[in-house]
Amino acid sequence: MQSRDKIAYLGALSLLMSLAELFVPRPLPFFRLGLANIPLLLGLTMDVGPYMALLLVKAIGNSYVSGTIFSPFALMSLAQTFASGMAMYGAGRLGERISIYSVSLLGAAVSSAVQIAVAALYAGRGVTAFLPLMLAVALPSSLLVAYIAKRIRLPEALPEEDGNSAGGRRNTIPIAAMAITVGSSLMLDSIPLLLAALMASLCFQRATGRRIRLMPHIWTMAFMVLSSLMTPEGRVLSTVLSFPITENALISGVAKALRLSCTMALSQGFSTQLTISSGLIGRTLYLFSLIEISFRSASGSLKERILSSLELKVHNKPPKQQINITNFTLIAISFVFLLLIFLDILIF
Repeated sequence: MQSRDKIAYLGALSLLMSLAELFVPRPLPFFRLGLANIPLLLGLTMDVGPYMALLLVKAIGNSYVSGTIFSPFALMSLAQTFASGMAMYGAGRLGERISIYSVSLLGAAVSSAVQIAVAALYAGRGVTAFLPLMLAVALPSSLLVAYIAKRIRLPEALPEEDGNSAGGRRNTIPIAAMAITVGSSLMLDSIPLLLAALMASLCFQRATGRRIRLMPHIWTMAFMVLSSLMTPEGRVLSTVLSFPITENALISGVAKALRLSCTMALSQGFSTQLTISSGLIGRTLYLFSLIEISFRSASGSLKERILSSLELKVHNKPPKQQINITNFTLIAISFVFLLLIFLDILIF
């Protein structure tokens, strides 16, 4: 298998593992078991250049497919992927002196620490209290990740795209609208206007054909508020088991949660309007589409479905039903958020 195809295949495999993790409950909104590290363990024998390309493909591809590419979660994914990936790569250079299980443990520990560090930049230092919980789950799961990695064999050859898979519409207006809208959502401070922004974001997400799942937003709200309350600030409103519930901390947590929910909904919507059909990312997404079809059509346990999908028996990519909304709608959502910014400055 050529280096480019190996990077694309391992990148597609990381997307499959991220998809599989959706079937597993998560103790924190941004927490993952680390199944997407399996391709990184399989790529430890690569040269450093191709390996770093794999890290970039993994981070961007996961954010693109999950619809979080324009949210703070994308930065977290990029940071923890490169930090844990390079830590595992460095450890892997030691050869037989360190086992794949130890390499996976190291990657899980670094990944957890970096995720918490990046989350603290947005949610506040109270989020660091969740690090022991993350390590308690991530370290044991990393042993499972190493176990699976030792049993996966890469295919000898990969299918090629058909001649009609290239192309795609221009992304200029969606990218400009995304930058304006997401940037504006992060500048809002007023809770009433943030609620209005969230409603507009969810309407936009629905208009683009992406399903609205409320539980991630509810879970994010609970996590952000709890993290903010870990650092008491302002007037004490109440106490729970002698722990103070303070006014400023509560307001700050709600505002941060609403901003994050806005970026999540907007990312879901804008991700359907952007097409990546060429280059290494395009090749990765094509292979992932084949693996995903096989994974969703397979039966049996999660392990059996994963191993079956890696055989790549599907050789034709079926057409996807994607709703490309008009440029007027993209511009309109940007205008709505600019109006909210104006009201925030003028009134609140």
